[in-house]
Amino acid sequence: MDTQGVALDSLPYIDNEYDDPAVREKVMASIQEEMGRISPPLMPKSTSLFKHNEILRKEYERVRAGRQLPPFDIERYKLEAPSGEDESDPEAWRLAAGNAASQLEHQNTRLVNLELLQQFGANVWKLSNYQKEGLLRSIEAATQKYQEEGVHINKARKYEQTEAGVRLRDLESRWSEGVRKCVEIQAASSGLQAEIDGMETALAGRSQ
Repeated sequence: MDTQGVALDSLPYIDNEYDDPAVREKVMASIQEEMGRISPPLMPKSTSLFKHNEILRKEYERVRAGRQLPPFDIERYKLEAPSGEDESDPEAWRLAAGNAASQLEHQNTRLVNLELLQQFGANVWKLSNYQKEGLLRSIEAATQKYQEEGVHINKARKYEQTEAGVRLRDLESRWSEGVRKCVEIQAASSGLQAEIDGMETALAGRSQ
């Protein structure tokens, strides 16, 4: 937080108030009270997301409405000849032949993919593993770097806060001493004023 150019920061290395169970309980009660006033986030009623993609838009609307995902349709994968009244229907036979052709093409595509996988899959898998290992090394190096930076930052914060704690305690002691002296001076002034008032009263009595 920055207020008028002054950076405000907590001092966890020297502030021990939270160690007090009463203070901790008060803090948790304040947090729970604040959370009770926060409304849970809601998905917007209308959105411009996926306005150019009907499939994604319908899926978004389904999730937003809380509807279950419809079961997987396997009817299109069945290979059945027309039966009953459809046996004499040329259109039914045409649709069945088209479905059989689609299934045959699908199986042919699967065979081609399996052949490609058998021929090139091992090398592609090795290359993918090599790339992932390189990415993992990069992530580990970045993680190590940020962990070291975090350690250095925490050490610097601890040193700064420890130094600030010494100065704060010194200022607090000087403030307390100043308050004590002010009270003593005020008491002495009150005593002197009372003594002066008494002397003025005595002089006034003698003059009479």
